[in-house]
Amino acid sequence: MDVVTQSLLKEFAESQKIEGQPQSEQFEAFVNYIVVSDIYPEEFDFNLITTGAGEFALDGIAIIVNDTIVDDDEQLEDIITHSPALHVQFLFVQAKTSSSFDVGDMSKFFQAVLDFFKEEASFKQNERILELQRIKNHLYLAAAKFIRGLPKIALYYATTGTWTDDKNLCAIRDGFLAQASARHMFAATTFHPLDASRVQKLYFQTKNAFRATINFGQNLSLPEIPNVRESYIGILPVSEYLKVITDDDGNIRRRLFFDNIRDYQGDTPVNKSIAATLLSDKSIEFPLRNNGVTIVTRKLQRVGPQFTLEDFQIVNGCQTSHVIAANSAVNTQAIMIPIKIVATEDEEITRQVIIASNQQNKVDQESFWALDPIHKSIEIYFESRADDLRLFYERRPGQFNTVAGIEKVRIVTKDLLLKAYASVFLEQPNQVGRYYKDLTPLIGKEIFSPEHEVHSYYTAAYIAYRLEFMFRNKRMSNEWKPFRFQLSMAARLILERDLKLDPKKKRSQTYCSEIDGVMADPDKAQAVFEAGTKAINDAVSELKAQGAELDRRTAKMRDMRDKLRDVISGSAW
Repeated sequence: MDVVTQSLLKEFAESQKIEGQPQSEQFEAFVNYIVVSDIYPEEFDFNLITTGAGEFALDGIAIIVNDTIVDDDEQLEDIITHSPALHVQFLFVQAKTSSSFDVGDMSKFFQAVLDFFKEEASFKQNERILELQRIKNHLYLAAAKFIRGLPKIALYYATTGTWTDDKNLCAIRDGFLAQASARHMFAATTFHPLDASRVQKLYFQTKNAFRATINFGQNLSLPEIPNVRESYIGILPVSEYLKVITDDDGNIRRRLFFDNIRDYQGDTPVNKSIAATLLSDKSIEFPLRNNGVTIVTRKLQRVGPQFTLEDFQIVNGCQTSHVIAANSAVNTQAIMIPIKIVATEDEEITRQVIIASNQQNKVDQESFWALDPIHKSIEIYFESRADDLRLFYERRPGQFNTVAGIEKVRIVTKDLLLKAYASVFLEQPNQVGRYYKDLTPLIGKEIFSPEHEVHSYYTAAYIAYRLEFMFRNKRMSNEWKPFRFQLSMAARLILERDLKLDPKKKRSQTYCSEIDGVMADPDKAQAVFEAGTKAINDAVSELKAQGAELDRRTAKMRDMRDKLRDVISGSAW
């Protein structure tokens, strides 16, 4: 392994607290992380992707359905039930620390992927891959909801060598692509060889803010606006705009649209109309027919017509952007797109621009929940804690990418905090483990209410952090991971009982500080979680008649939640 890749791998392992694992396992986790990070906008647990020991030629699998990484069948069933359409991506990863691309290993990888899409596996695979294969089967039973197109699959084969378009390797690749196409199961199949330079580049992308330079000659500077450094409105050639929204391989940068209220909606009538205008002999009328895009950037440098944007988001124009990217092969030199650029670091200005830019669309008001001011207060409180108590609340994806010295395991995303809080303080771990977005009607009321103090949000997140610490450091068996939300709830209930805390004041600073103090001591925290596992075992035993087991299905049962509370309230320490 070259010295640069080795250094990056060391940094990654330290940030993820996996330094004690063999280098080959670290590299698998490393590649899984950088591959999915390039597509998935938020921080995520790479363990959801890693297939584990006993696999055949598949080191990582990610099934992304409607922008959610699906890792069990019940979660998928909830998404299918609640969604009128399914947008599906399959990612497959094989990572080798060898310094070359091996014909045999690559052939095995391709065959393992094809085998995955059979009804049943022919190769001997571990239980994790077989579970994901069952999820795949379940998805294809819901194929009537593939109205935006069949699933897309992407394969990533990584080594620390150099990809040279070797004739034999390319022949094997082309043969696989032909076999995949012949199955008529996929909208697109792509193969990405990741050599050392590409691996390094993908890792740096996870750490750096987006940066783009465009020639924006036809612009008008807007008058001075309080808390806005500068702002412009104008028209930009589509060819220049593509420099903003696509990477070096021509793929759209999905992370740029995280602050957009709605994700790309696919081939809707409106989007088909946008494409038709682009492709017609009336494309010159595009700026007259299109509302354009709005970009909010934290850093902006201007030298004449050259604008360099850094750390920016496209807050309106997601549909237009995706259609433009999908038709990038068209000669777009003469086509212009209306554009607004706002340079500000003021969060409230950004929030108002996002809301105002999307008022013209029919958008459910619950979609704006992540913009509420309470999230800034939570972020400040998290970072105010010292030493081992410090966590970092990521209100926008990649927020801490450029900040050195932050362990990834201490970053708390909005979705993770929503799950943790609902588990610990609303006592709904069963719901969180299923389609947790059903909790969004509670946002602004029982969750993320402007009247709430922020102590309880920290406590919920710190319990989740400490529990993950137990798993990563092998203090607790991974068999308990399906019950992690139940364990988080159990930890609070056990400490409430044993410390004689007032349940009517469970969101108070005094109540939360008592729990934080116990969680800050790994040994004491471990004792609490072990008591939680004993309570779960007792609850499962009492629910045997309902088919309860130590499995994912049981963890998501309402009766399991209720029985666990009863066991804890009725037992002594």
